[in-house]
Amino acid sequence: MKPRITLSLTADGQFEMSLNEAGRDELIDLLQSLDRDKEHFHLAPANCNMDCAISEIPYRSTDSVVSYGKVFLRPDDWDREHFPHVLSEEA
Repeated sequence: MKPRITLSLTADGQFEMSLNEAGRDELIDLLQSLDRDKEHFHLAPANCNMDCAISEIPYRSTDSVVSYGKVFLRPDDWDREHFPHVLSEEA
């Protein structure tokens, strides 16, 4: 089964990620591969040859497909140093 991952915004602006089993497995593998040396990966349509291929076919005609994205690993110590405001809600 070919991996299928679709990122979209619904008509009311809600983010949705739809994926089949192979897409789920690929995404989990990519997430688990992130570390301090390889702290991000790219999502893009298959013809772009990026880290993770995503579909540009919407599930609903009212959906707006997200075609490109980036996933970052942000360790707390990095954020404490560079972006402390994102930690302000933590106890």
